[in-house]
Amino acid sequence: MQGQHSVPSQYSDSPKDLEVPTEAQLFKDDPDPVVLSAQIAVRLKKIQQTIPLDYNSHVQKYISYNTNEKRKVYLAKMLGRSKKFFPIFESILAQYGIPDEMKYLAVVESALNPFAVSRVGATGPWQFMYSTALRYNLNINKRIDERRDPYAACEAACRYLKETYNLYGNWQLAIASYNCGAGNVNRAIKKAGGSTNFWDVKPFLPAETQAYVPSFIAIVYAMKYAGKYGIVPQLLESENTQRITVRQKITVNDLEHFLSIPRQTIIDENPALLTTFIPPDFTLNLPVSRVVAFNQLQDSLYSIAQNEYAEQKLTTPNAIKPDNTGKYIAADNCIDSEDCNEDGTLKTTGKETTTVETKAEKESVYDKIKNFFYSTDNTTTKTATTNKSAAAKKEDWKEVPTVSSSKTQKNYSDQKEDDSNYKTIAYTVKKGDNLGNIASWFHCNVKEIRRWNNIIGNSINVNDELLIYVHKTDLKKFVRFNYLSKKIKEDLSAKITTYEEKEHTQKGNTPLIDKINPVKIYNNRDCFQMHKVKQGETLWSIAQKHDDVSVQEIVQWNKLKKNAVLHKGDNIKVKKIKCK
Repeated sequence: MQGQHSVPSQYSDSPKDLEVPTEAQLFKDDPDPVVLSAQIAVRLKKIQQTIPLDYNSHVQKYISYNTNEKRKVYLAKMLGRSKKFFPIFESILAQYGIPDEMKYLAVVESALNPFAVSRVGATGPWQFMYSTALRYNLNINKRIDERRDPYAACEAACRYLKETYNLYGNWQLAIASYNCGAGNVNRAIKKAGGSTNFWDVKPFLPAETQAYVPSFIAIVYAMKYAGKYGIVPQLLESENTQRITVRQKITVNDLEHFLSIPRQTIIDENPALLTTFIPPDFTLNLPVSRVVAFNQLQDSLYSIAQNEYAEQKLTTPNAIKPDNTGKYIAADNCIDSEDCNEDGTLKTTGKETTTVETKAEKESVYDKIKNFFYSTDNTTTKTATTNKSAAAKKEDWKEVPTVSSSKTQKNYSDQKEDDSNYKTIAYTVKKGDNLGNIASWFHCNVKEIRRWNNIIGNSINVNDELLIYVHKTDLKKFVRFNYLSKKIKEDLSAKITTYEEKEHTQKGNTPLIDKINPVKIYNNRDCFQMHKVKQGETLWSIAQKHDDVSVQEIVQWNKLKKNAVLHKGDNIKVKKIKCK
């Protein structure tokens, strides 16, 4: 429910706000030599703390760029955003022993925009790539992306910077590594004869990274001395917030409707959210003026959330960067391809206008819940039957207790991505891989991989990164699979017994997988020999390889269509056998 309280986002940046030009781009039309300023040199020395703020022609170019008339609006915006984000970063940087001035790195990275997405997919205020984020334990699933959370992402950035500083003993090289990776920095150091001075290493770094450290120094200078250039902070229009961890699932719709918090405020203050569904244990940022109301109503909000029929994707602000062709691409605000326009934005017609109830019916339901909140009867409320659509008839409104109980609270999902005991592995697709193979290696099924990665059909491409959920006790068993050959993966996978398989056996059931035969057992009566489909095989050719087995039986056992297309690596039942 969009609501009448929605307001425009303050994070819809222009492409220029998020672009760091190289030196060649910056002064390609300016033949005049760079003039150094003794005054700027003194100012830089005055504000220098732990990270060296060197002054030279490279730095002066970026100081001139950031203090020109066209750039002053951008700088005013950064000063305004810094009032909100710098206190968050300062506290976390201090905890990790990282220099305080490193907070300016987020300005260079994302213009302090938690919704920023680079042309290569780096996301959030500290611009983490998907695989790097998982390495530093940032949670990414269909409901949340902690790369966009200022607190969690800053902690991950601190861990990265501390590692690289320990490697190089130089904060400027640690900053350079943050942009291009340690591998590029190591090669540049080697080409520079082993020097660990950034200015010696600079010519051997990628062009973007050569601009990165000078740009960082220039941003520190420009924001510290903005007043000298007549720049006044453009403050964010936002109320102070308080962080509250929700105990059970809750929805953005109900926060908007019952606490009168504008939807856009909820989105802007909680950038890690991807859907209107807020999962348990999520740390929510709420306006301080609404905290008391939330505490009073939270048990009822949890109970009402059990009866939500649908999840909606949040439409978040576009944060865009230029691609290599000079054109601009939008941030990936939509998850499923059918929801996206050609520019990457969410379609304005279609899913968001399709509801499980008519407008009148939904208002009727919300009126009943509203009466529930403000009723003098504080025990339970019963909702009357309404004329629902076919989709809504799947579940009727029940008595909703105002005080929740862990015994009466039903489990909202049995999916691995909703279970804190499951961790993620980023598997990079190799040549010859298919979903069937990958599912068999990680002891899951193709349907799960499709759901985790929002894949429609079976099409995957080399170098795609797939999110795979495994139980935390199995993480070390599977984490190496990204770097192993297909044969080794198959051999190792056959020797692994996962947490789920052990649990199944310990409960007195027959094993889920017999690794010798191999046999998949679907219940205590029927056991099947499994067959891994090879390239070019059909149902008929597979049936011919197994005595007394017909195509019709294979179709029935696997719930396939008779003309089903098989894919290399798929595991199918081919013969009933005696259970052991």
